[in-house]
Amino acid sequence: MQSSSKIHHFLNRLQAKWNRVLLIQAAYSVLTVIAGCALATGLFFYFQSPLLSYGWSSLIIILLGWCLHSYSGFSRIDREQAALLTEAKYPELNNSLINAIQLERHLTKPQGGIFSLSFIREQLQRTESEIQKLDPDSVVSGQRFVPARNVFLVTLLALITATTLLPDFKVSSDSQEMAIQKENKEDLQPVENQTAYQIDNLSLTLEFPAYTRLKRQIITQGSFKALPGTEVQISGNSNLPVERAELVVNNRDHFVMTVNDFKNLNGSFMLREKGHYQFRVKPPDEEKVLLKEKYSIELDQDKSPQVILFPANPKPVYYETDRVQIFYEAHDDFGIRKIDLIAQVNDTTLTKSVKSFKHSEKDSTGSYTWNLSLEKLQPGDEVQYFLEIKDNDNVTGPNTGQSEIYSFIVFDSRKEQENLVRLQEELSEKMIALLANGLVEGEILKTSTTDPLYGKKILASHADALIDIIGLAQRIKDQAKDFDNFPRPYLTLLTSIITGLTAIREDQIDTLNKIQGTIMKPTPVSFNLGSVEILNARMVTHLEQDILYLIKMTNRQKMDQVMDLEDQLSQLTEALREEFENIRDKKSPLTSKQVNSKLNEIQQTLQKMMDKLSRQNQSAPDEFLNSKAYKSMNLEETLASLEKIKDLANQGKIDEALEQLKKVAEDLRELANQLDQSNSSMDSLVDNQVMEQINESVAKLESLEKKQKEIIEKTSEINQKLRAKQARQFEFLIKNFFDELKKDVTAIQNLLEENSKYLDEHKAMTKMRELMQEETRIRQKIKSLSQKTIDSSLSEDLGDNFKALNEARKQLSTTVIEQDNLRTRGFQNFKENLPQIKKRYETLRELTELNELNEFNALFKNTYPEIFRWQGSMRSTRNQREDIGDRLNQDLREVTRLNAEISKKLGSLKRSIERDSQSLLTDKEKTQLDQLSRQEQEMSQQAEAMKDSFIKMNQENPLVPPTLSRNMGDAQRNLKNAQDRLQTQQVQRGIDSENRAMKSLQDTRKQLNEIKNSGTQMSNQGKRETPLRLGTGSRRDSRRGGSVRMQKEKVLLPSEDQYKVPSAFREDILDAMKKQTPKDYERLVNEYYKELVQ
Repeated sequence: MQSSSKIHHFLNRLQAKWNRVLLIQAAYSVLTVIAGCALATGLFFYFQSPLLSYGWSSLIIILLGWCLHSYSGFSRIDREQAALLTEAKYPELNNSLINAIQLERHLTKPQGGIFSLSFIREQLQRTESEIQKLDPDSVVSGQRFVPARNVFLVTLLALITATTLLPDFKVSSDSQEMAIQKENKEDLQPVENQTAYQIDNLSLTLEFPAYTRLKRQIITQGSFKALPGTEVQISGNSNLPVERAELVVNNRDHFVMTVNDFKNLNGSFMLREKGHYQFRVKPPDEEKVLLKEKYSIELDQDKSPQVILFPANPKPVYYETDRVQIFYEAHDDFGIRKIDLIAQVNDTTLTKSVKSFKHSEKDSTGSYTWNLSLEKLQPGDEVQYFLEIKDNDNVTGPNTGQSEIYSFIVFDSRKEQENLVRLQEELSEKMIALLANGLVEGEILKTSTTDPLYGKKILASHADALIDIIGLAQRIKDQAKDFDNFPRPYLTLLTSIITGLTAIREDQIDTLNKIQGTIMKPTPVSFNLGSVEILNARMVTHLEQDILYLIKMTNRQKMDQVMDLEDQLSQLTEALREEFENIRDKKSPLTSKQVNSKLNEIQQTLQKMMDKLSRQNQSAPDEFLNSKAYKSMNLEETLASLEKIKDLANQGKIDEALEQLKKVAEDLRELANQLDQSNSSMDSLVDNQVMEQINESVAKLESLEKKQKEIIEKTSEINQKLRAKQARQFEFLIKNFFDELKKDVTAIQNLLEENSKYLDEHKAMTKMRELMQEETRIRQKIKSLSQKTIDSSLSEDLGDNFKALNEARKQLSTTVIEQDNLRTRGFQNFKENLPQIKKRYETLRELTELNELNEFNALFKNTYPEIFRWQGSMRSTRNQREDIGDRLNQDLREVTRLNAEISKKLGSLKRSIERDSQSLLTDKEKTQLDQLSRQEQEMSQQAEAMKDSFIKMNQENPLVPPTLSRNMGDAQRNLKNAQDRLQTQQVQRGIDSENRAMKSLQDTRKQLNEIKNSGTQMSNQGKRETPLRLGTGSRRDSRRGGSVRMQKEKVLLPSEDQYKVPSAFREDILDAMKKQTPKDYERLVNEYYKELVQ
């Protein structure tokens, strides 16, 4: 019997789980019925139309009934049903559980049953052992009540939605019930008396709100639809005499009407909500009567305004001083009140007025410039902005709308510098890894014999690694350009890395193709791997040099960041000391929380600075930059002192805290001194040998410039004398020459003027002009209709607007076809460009009057081809009118002929002047030109030598830009041209070459000076800090420490009696202090002290 009891216990647990689920389902069903009845009742009383009231209520009741009926069969179960459920869940029981339940009852029967009792007991034991592993709670799923729960949630959501979205949903139903109860309680007149009263000749005057600017509307129907705030004036006539009358709105609001002659009724009310209104009249000597007829009231809606934002220069990052240019389009159905720019900066909201409207406008377009420098933005701030528009609805509004949200980040130079340094470290790691691989493979190529496949594998691996390195270097260079005044040597180094490794990779790919071609040949051909070894050696050499300078550059930038942090630390410490002094003197009520905040900021800055120093890649002579930096700087003592200052400040011991802060300031001053020493001891990016070469090159260039300037002056003097002689000799010839040119130019002007007049008066051209004006008008109309169609996308006027738009497009197509039929488009283009051509020839005619040969020749060279171009265009244009085409082609041929005559005359005069110019030169001037030519030759040779020197310097130091050699190449070529032209006595052309050579020399010298004087330290704004110079007054240095740095100490100045200086001497000192230091003074002083240290 123990097996039977265990089976019963299992089934009892299953029945209990079933009953719990059934109870939850029943609870959900009851709640669903309650919510559904509330929803159906509310909708029934909300709608005035019987069709809607009964329709919605019936639909909800039918849906609820169907849903409840779908799971109504879920009822209580007995043990056999529980067993069947278990069998269905676990088919592996093979009906043993249901058999055990059905056979178990035979154990209680007397002997002689049809089943063996032993068999039954065995079945029960086996069944009991099988169900021991089963969980009765898993048979009945908890998901069975989910349908009932979902129906309840849907019904509840529908009820909440109707209550929220439908205006006065609950109020309307309550008012309906109250009105019904009130009507039942009132002792009104019999029905036949109520129906006897009627209001005829109804007239409704709708006075819309003033902001809409809509005209009043008169309707003769009782029902109406209007905007909230509309004044409704109602007049009508009663068929029976009345003493008083009222307007009853929504069975709640009563408005008195005036009664004239016991029949004429006049009243008004202000529209606030939808519903209905009725008339209540009081007959003479009788009770009030509420007329049954109801007139519906529907509310029109003032749509929300719309605004579209068009950023002119959308960027993800802006500088603090940038300007954000935006354009906008705004629209509202009744009028716009104002447009604002809303910006969310972190947790702060900024509001900028874009435009306010004194007079309402339905459509508005414009632009706005947002000056970020006025907003006090901090680096790293995230800014989200959009346009907000408000309409002029003063009844229920104003309604608002907004544009799409745009966002950007304020450029954080310090953070970007840190990111840049991290990228440079990553670039160094990749280059070092490739260098290590190249060194290993280079040894293998030298010491062992390999096949072409091995060489192919090496080149492919190196090419893949180089593309990553080149891409990362290009990314660093692009980001570096975002900084103002980024040091030029850094950019030069990155450019050298990119160009050099790109060239190596291209050679590697060419060699790969050759190896592949050798391998693919049907007959095996041996391939010499010497080229692979050479390429590997080139790559290794280039990487070694690039890594060396890249690490120097990275360390320099890290030190710059440390110096920025040191400045920040100095400012924080100084500010905190002043605050302590103010607290001690009772001038500032600074709280302990604020003191702790400032001290924490100092600690964080100090820790950040030490972290950056500990990551330096360079072993400097100062042990402060080595691994034992923390120990040598007593950082733990400094941090402990800051903690002690916190405790003293919290205890109110300001004097002791101030003394402790002074000790910390002294420690930080020592830190500043060590940082200065470490900064000055860092390896220079440009070594002394290269600097000496640069200084020598600058001196040579200055000498070349001086010589070139003297040559230009002498050549110009010879040229002036020559031109004076030419003017005297060719004065009569040039006068006659320009008289002839003037006749030719005037003839061309006359032809062009006749063509212009002919085209203006031709009927086809006149028709073409009219059609083009019509086309412009239609295109403007299409643009307006397109915008109107877009704006009416949700209104009833969309179809009409589309129809009008298509009609306008058909008109445009017809106009274009008519223009094509005239066959005058090419002539119209010529006519539009004709005024410009006439203006050029007018200028040529003026130059003939001034006898300006060079200016005339330069302008004529640009005008002559223009006529050729139009002549060719006329010939190539097909299907054009013959009469106009023949006339224009004939005139253009004549203009071309006259231009050819002018060109011949210019060439003849030029050759004549050049031929006779040599005879005008004296022997002394010819000898002088020969001497100048030899000087140009010597200078050309020097320039060539300097070009080779710059090429070698660029190969040895990638910080030297290749533009130096290119500029010197240009100078050498121009000096060579000047030599040849002076040697052949072409004075004017020689001067032109001399001036170009002079410009190349000046550009080269300027670039060399930039390399010498370029700063390598960047401040937190990406710019080089300017040190304190002599003559700039008593401005305090931002950093602390050092013997020459100022400190706040009491200094006793000598009185006038103790020491006197002559007034003149004092004036000289003051004048000297007002002036800047001499050029390159600071650089030379730094170099002097550096030489002393070395």
